Amino acid sequence: MQKIPVTLLTGFLGSGKTTLLSKLLPDPALARTVVIINEFGAISIDHLIVANLTENIIELRNGCLCCTIRGDLVMTLRDLYRQRQLGEIQQFDRVIVETSGLADPVPLLHTLMTNPPLMQVFELDALLTVVDALNAVATLPAHQTATDQIAMADIVVLSKRDLATTAEWQATQALIDEINPGALRLAAVDGNVAAQQILGVRVFNPAARLAAIGTWMGEHGSHDHDHHGTRYTSHVIVHSGAISLAGLSVFLNRLVNEQRDNILRIKGLAVFRGKGDKPAVIHAVQNKFYPLQWLSEITPTGDPQCKLVFIGRALDVQRIDREFAALCLE
Repeated sequence: MQKIPVTLLTGFLGSGKTTLLSKLLPDPALARTVVIINEFGAISIDHLIVANLTENIIELRNGCLCCTIRGDLVMTLRDLYRQRQLGEIQQFDRVIVETSGLADPVPLLHTLMTNPPLMQVFELDALLTVVDALNAVATLPAHQTATDQIAMADIVVLSKRDLATTAEWQATQALIDEINPGALRLAAVDGNVAAQQILGVRVFNPAARLAAIGTWMGEHGSHDHDHHGTRYTSHVIVHSGAISLAGLSVFLNRLVNEQRDNILRIKGLAVFRGKGDKPAVIHAVQNKFYPLQWLSEITPTGDPQCKLVFIGRALDVQRIDREFAALCLE
């Protein structure tokens, strides 16, 4: 029996994982693909962005795949296979797991490589890590998780090639040379990478990974699995009506200026007064804001019209809520 390939898609906060995934899914080669998405925090945004591109979205919330819901992933894969065999869901021949930006891939790899029932049905195709060439020089020294994601990668996709300066691009390449020179390296502009370059490539080599994973598990086997909760926090604002676009712009710019290094990621969906009923994606990495992306095909029936997620350290959530109400709802 041919095993079902599993691709692990990792990358630190804001690196461009969901953008890459949204560009891949319309490809006919991914027509029979199940996507498992995990986000950090209680409110999920990414699954809404890709939900109109594939019917099979399995969303795992409230934790990271490397830690608190590792068992849920195992059960999800088992259930998917059982439902596939019984004809309860559409046939699929590939699985992509998009992990949280704060997920360390090593415990997840260990789980998938040492679970005999899963190994009979599924096999790891590749660990794919997206690296933000615009912010890598600042991110990697500050966040061990981002370095670990690169260290374990079979394939590294360098995102934001069109936004990074030559110096930033070269510095990022040099860092990857130090961390994982053997990884296959690809460049992406706006998430565009050919599917055949990263899927079905079968470059994951379990024998080469076991030693590294064993060392990591020996060093970190007793670590606190709530480590993401102590290092990082997420804060959510949910509003049921349209908000002011001008007010949101002032609010977000003021927020990143005041809290600066404490803000790692801002993402969300919002409907703006006077701009119609379609939501727009709000997306920022540290102090870099990206143009609004209007989602003409996504209208979440019954969902709040505004969801904003803030990920960072030592966030002043009371001030965030107060300034949001003062500027965006006026």
